[in-house]
Amino acid sequence: MKKVLLIALLALMLIPAAVFANGQQDDGTMKFGYTTMDLANPYFVTVTNGVKDRAAELGIEVTVHDAKSDAASQVTAIENFIAQGMDAIIVSPIDPKACEQLIKMAHEAGIPFINPHQMIEGNDANINLKDFDYGFAGGTIAGEWIANEMGGEAEVAILGFPQMEALIERANGIKAGILAKAPNAKIVSEQSANTPEQGMQAAETIMQAHPNVKVICGTNDAGALGAMEAVKAMGMATDDFCIVGLDATGEALAKMKMDDSIYRGTVDIDPYGTGKLIIDISLEVIENGPIAEMVKIPMIPVTAANIDKY
Repeated sequence: MKKVLLIALLALMLIPAAVFANGQQDDGTMKFGYTTMDLANPYFVTVTNGVKDRAAELGIEVTVHDAKSDAASQVTAIENFIAQGMDAIIVSPIDPKACEQLIKMAHEAGIPFINPHQMIEGNDANINLKDFDYGFAGGTIAGEWIANEMGGEAEVAILGFPQMEALIERANGIKAGILAKAPNAKIVSEQSANTPEQGMQAAETIMQAHPNVKVICGTNDAGALGAMEAVKAMGMATDDFCIVGLDATGEALAKMKMDDSIYRGTVDIDPYGTGKLIIDISLEVIENGPIAEMVKIPMIPVTAANIDKY
């Protein structure tokens, strides 16, 4: 009889562990953990807003972690999400390689690993685009500006972020897009800039060393917007100056609509809609298992020709 009572007590003690094993609270609420690259970047702010709003619509609790471009901080956040028994872990990675072992740990804990943006091997779903193609779309906008407004010749600077392998490909795509439309253009400078502050500093360096630069293209809107402010502050924002970014953030679209703006284009990948899609894909993985093929984010070039639609 004592043995039977002991077994019954042990079973009762295990019930709370079973309830929380998937991260669900005792009221059945699902819990997701999302660590994003850097909320200093307006693109990721908008993505995160989409994540939060869609989760709220569906009654899902989301814990958001801002890695602030620190790969070690992101690794710690993922480890914490695993320890907390989240129902899904969502990672927009700074260093995809650093996350691969963490996917194995998450899977051992029975937690699906959803991977927006830069590809992490072993994920359960990747919501992404081909970075070369994304850059090419932005580079084409700049190349057409050079061909149509500058006689096909211009000195060009690129704002990249070589700390991330995927953004190297994006920068390569920008250069290829420019040269496809304006083969006589010259890339005279490449600087690292992933936030508005970095973009300002990079543009100041570029314009001091290459005062004839008339085109600056960024691998995101954040750096390009900072560059625009620096060019304006230096009194170099001439009518033929062209700045192009990527992401179609709200701030970039607003700048494009201003009179005498030198912000000539961006590429819309619907960051808010992407955030909502991330939640929907996470639920699909939980219900039906991993998704093998990349879930594509659409790309739409935005210029003066279609800015009124935004």
